[in-house]
Amino acid sequence: MAKGFCRNRLPVMIYFHNISGMTAQLLLFLLLVNVSHAYYMADKPDIGTLTGDVQNWAMLIQNYILQLASEGIKRDFTQTLFDAANYTLEVKDGIELVTRMKEDLTDFFTSKKRAAQKIAKQVVKIYDTNLKEGWNSGYTALPKISRDVYRDSDIPSLLPDDLTFSPYFKQNVSSKWSTVKISDEVPRNSSAVIDTVVFTSKLEDVLKQNSKEDHYLRWQYFGSTVGLARLYPGREWNTNFAGFYNDYDPRTRPWYIAATSGPKDVVIILDCSMSMKGEKFSISQAVAKTVIDTLTKQDYVNVICARASHWNEVGKWHFFTTRVLSCQEEQLVQATISHRKDMIEKIYKLEPGGTSELEKGFELAFQLLESKTRTGCQSIIVFVTDGKDTDGENVRCGPGYYTRSGYVPGPICKYNWTKVWDVADQQNRRMTPQARIFSYLTVDEGEQFPGHLSCHHRGSLKKLNHGENLISQMGNYFDFLSRNARNSKGLWTAPYLDDWGLGLMVTYAMPCISHVDNSTIGVVGIDATLEDLENLLSSQQWGTVYSFLINKHGQTIFHPRLKPSTALVEDPIFIPIEQLEQKGGIPKEFTEVVAAMKAGLTGHKDVFISRTYYYAGLTGSEYSFAFSLSEADKVFRRAQQPQDLSSYGKSYFNLLVEYDSEVARRELPGVFEYLKVFYNEKKYPSLRVSYLHSSIFLAPKCHCDPNAYFYDDDLAQKTVDAHKYINGADADDGCDKGAKYNTGIRAYALITQPVELLWRVREFDGVDDVKWTYVGMRSGVFRTYPAHRSRRTYDPSKRSWFLTSASSPLKTTISTAYMDAAGVGKIITISQALFEGMIPRKPNQCAHLTPPFPSGCPCRGSSDCISGYCYVSVAPGANKEKTRCATERIEAVTSLDILYDRFHMITMRTMEASDLQKSCGSKYNCPDGEYGCQTRCYLFDGSANLITDPDFITANPLDDRKYKGVTMGKKEGEVMKDLIYKHRFFRRTESVDFQGSCGLSPYRPKVTLEGIPKNPEEQDDYYKNKGPIPKFSNEYGCITDVVKYVVNESALGISGMIMGNVSGPCMSGFYYVTALPKTNLFLLVIENWRHYKMSTFYNFNCKIAQSIVNSGAYRIINGTCDHTDSTTETLDEQGKCPLLLDIDIPCMFQTGCQHHTPWLLFICLLLFSHILLVDS
Repeated sequence: MAKGFCRNRLPVMIYFHNISGMTAQLLLFLLLVNVSHAYYMADKPDIGTLTGDVQNWAMLIQNYILQLASEGIKRDFTQTLFDAANYTLEVKDGIELVTRMKEDLTDFFTSKKRAAQKIAKQVVKIYDTNLKEGWNSGYTALPKISRDVYRDSDIPSLLPDDLTFSPYFKQNVSSKWSTVKISDEVPRNSSAVIDTVVFTSKLEDVLKQNSKEDHYLRWQYFGSTVGLARLYPGREWNTNFAGFYNDYDPRTRPWYIAATSGPKDVVIILDCSMSMKGEKFSISQAVAKTVIDTLTKQDYVNVICARASHWNEVGKWHFFTTRVLSCQEEQLVQATISHRKDMIEKIYKLEPGGTSELEKGFELAFQLLESKTRTGCQSIIVFVTDGKDTDGENVRCGPGYYTRSGYVPGPICKYNWTKVWDVADQQNRRMTPQARIFSYLTVDEGEQFPGHLSCHHRGSLKKLNHGENLISQMGNYFDFLSRNARNSKGLWTAPYLDDWGLGLMVTYAMPCISHVDNSTIGVVGIDATLEDLENLLSSQQWGTVYSFLINKHGQTIFHPRLKPSTALVEDPIFIPIEQLEQKGGIPKEFTEVVAAMKAGLTGHKDVFISRTYYYAGLTGSEYSFAFSLSEADKVFRRAQQPQDLSSYGKSYFNLLVEYDSEVARRELPGVFEYLKVFYNEKKYPSLRVSYLHSSIFLAPKCHCDPNAYFYDDDLAQKTVDAHKYINGADADDGCDKGAKYNTGIRAYALITQPVELLWRVREFDGVDDVKWTYVGMRSGVFRTYPAHRSRRTYDPSKRSWFLTSASSPLKTTISTAYMDAAGVGKIITISQALFEGMIPRKPNQCAHLTPPFPSGCPCRGSSDCISGYCYVSVAPGANKEKTRCATERIEAVTSLDILYDRFHMITMRTMEASDLQKSCGSKYNCPDGEYGCQTRCYLFDGSANLITDPDFITANPLDDRKYKGVTMGKKEGEVMKDLIYKHRFFRRTESVDFQGSCGLSPYRPKVTLEGIPKNPEEQDDYYKNKGPIPKFSNEYGCITDVVKYVVNESALGISGMIMGNVSGPCMSGFYYVTALPKTNLFLLVIENWRHYKMSTFYNFNCKIAQSIVNSGAYRIINGTCDHTDSTTETLDEQGKCPLLLDIDIPCMFQTGCQHHTPWLLFICLLLFSHILLVDS
């Protein structure tokens, strides 16, 4: 750049020397412009030289993809199979659907309640009988108890001897015995523990009977007030990474607390002043955490750190203030997992400092207890302090002053506790309900002030000398909660993650109350998994129908747009259903649907987008469900199996090895030998394949009872049954007549059978690089070649390749690179959509219509059709020889998987420049004459995800973050920025994911696949073959801001190409962007691409430039602020608070006298005053 400028400077100066006046000034100005322009354009040439090449490359790559799809997938042939199929019309009645599903779901929930009631009744009966008779077990130690009575989940020698793996419980369990789990904080040989172990053993019979009566029943258990649980079926307890059994105290679990304490409003006040420094503050933090951890979603909570500013001994001002820790500072927040985590995280970031200022803390506490978001059932303040009224020599309540003798510090702060007493008295007097104050004194002896406060407000004081076993030390608080709310009725908990490995679940929890002494004996729990509910709802879906489940607050429990319950890493945050079904309040009619569902009503509502919501409340639970149907779904076309099966070959189930089982050899002789199953081929390591045929897999939704399918481990019989069904000629009766599979499933297997011959005999360049070829149908039927096993949970209609192709049915779609399930390397998927068979039309049915036309009507081009696709079809009907419109519904997606390296090599080789110098990947001299520029080429999709990138070739296949989901913004931030803000080619979208995942530590790629399930067989069997030590997870639940970019293809304009210069901290160059119009891809070419390296070891500016235009999910540090409470009425206003017994509890504290109760306090103070008068 400098050399070029010096060469041009002399002639310009000579010319300038021979002129004068205004002309000279003008030329000087032009010279300066040219100089600055010369520096600028040295790195940014005005015009690129590859315009024609880029357009040509895009067409060549598109033609390669289309040819690969045509020769490899055989989409047109498969479309003719669907067009030639017979279809029947089924009129769907949404009201009938909802009525039937309401009955099924009501039975589901009612059976759990019935089981809990039977156990609770037996608990109370045994306990009260023992109480009347003055019974005790007679044992003095647990080891002396008979094994028929005592089997322990924590002691290997005392485990049941019949532990066997149960796919329904996903672990080894005992069907003959229950086991007990005793909390680590409970003395194991106390008489209360021993007696409880013995008397709860008498529950065995009712537990087993419940299990026989309800095959959907999961865990059944009883949690005792002494801190042990009896569980059926019996199991060995989970271990930690060190191999020790995890602790478990039923009294701290959500189901127990919800049933015994009832809904409550809790404010925790922490004395954060300087005097709390050290162990005292650590105990204070642990107390707050313990209280928060034992709250449930039915409770409301907030935390206050109380302190004030002060001067120090040399007059320096130190600023502190009393503040509410939750981001929602003016109200209580629901004790969801996110709010609990948020507050605990902030509590442990606190450092003690400042002077005592508890008056403000209590003012805020009572304001929070009267906020609009609360239960209104019971109010509790938990106050943690050291009780001291001074904070040491360094904490002064005045700035000090100077005298002739020197500086005099301000007075030492001495707190006036009477202010707190006055505030609490005044505020609590007008509260409904009035707050109870539980004070916890940390280490010191200052009991008088917090003791008087608690006792006067019907709470209690407890001194804590250490932060261990706080559940036991804080027994006064937890005992009060269990005894004050008299709730003999059961309740359904909010969904939570099961500690015992069954994923997200709800529990029907029922307290057991003695009829003799009215004491709480414990709580019975019966579990129901969300997975069961999802399967029940999903089993009744077709076409575009979907369902969702909400609770009485309108919070979404299940919805297809949320993560499945099995994919969550922590208790979820439940999103208001409006956020999923309404955008900007549209459709407005949905507001009426939500109101009706919250009220538990049954009905239906049409909305303007041609959909109808059918909904119903579930009797005996707090849930409501709904189905959303489009107009097209109300008349459903179902494919029928061909009447003449003579031209159709056999289909084979995907569990190839099971054809070698004893039952298959007996009932299907010779099949295994015929299939010629190969194992561990070079192309398919660790897999069993057959090259003679494709295989059929039936997704869970194909089955009448998905749960029975999931947990059926008799794979041999499953294979025989499926083989006979998909090849049978008998009537396909469906679920209503007791069959295993939904009506029409066999038809989809038969219709697609002929295409396997074409897949088997095809020959074209690159066929050896094709891993799999398959067709996935919306029904859940999946045919793939060569034949091989699929995962038990696999559903082709939910895979990204299916959804992407179905959303762009007129285009051939290409996926991003990803790791093959068998672990052989990076692959991509090329997909094409298949339309439902064309509707036969009579000539007069289309004669009076105007375009766009429906399916089966003649068309001149795709723009004439509603579906956007016009073609010659073999489907019956008039105008068969003419082009006709396709149906609007996608029936299936057919695809092939090809090795990424092969795809990349061919596309890169295609992009050869006409000058033979600037081909993709070539290096050459930059415009300034320096060597090192190159032409960089990328394919990307409509979401800015890179499909090809030169760096993907060298990326370790095990490090999928280097090639899967890599966006343009991450690799070419300057170009991305230009396309977003200058050309409006990308449109930014942003949403909040309340069920996101974040990493505990920086991501590290896998080094090996050793020990990791690689193929479908290992993945299916992992949960029963895994060892006792839990799998390490680097993830935790978090709230994330999800940023995406979507292509605005119209920005390409008439020319179909965007060009521009970029120069930034990462790179410089001239770029071109154009579409591959018949695919979902776009081509980005950067000419004269030059990478910039900073003099420092890390290019921070480049990192920033890339991050601001990168897609992804970013953790919201205070994400709880984005989750607002939609509750408008308190439980008290709804009349749903449990009856409170308003019990009095013992409260004593140490003063200058002895231990005193509140009513003696006045006498004590009078005596103290009398002593002072006598002394004076």
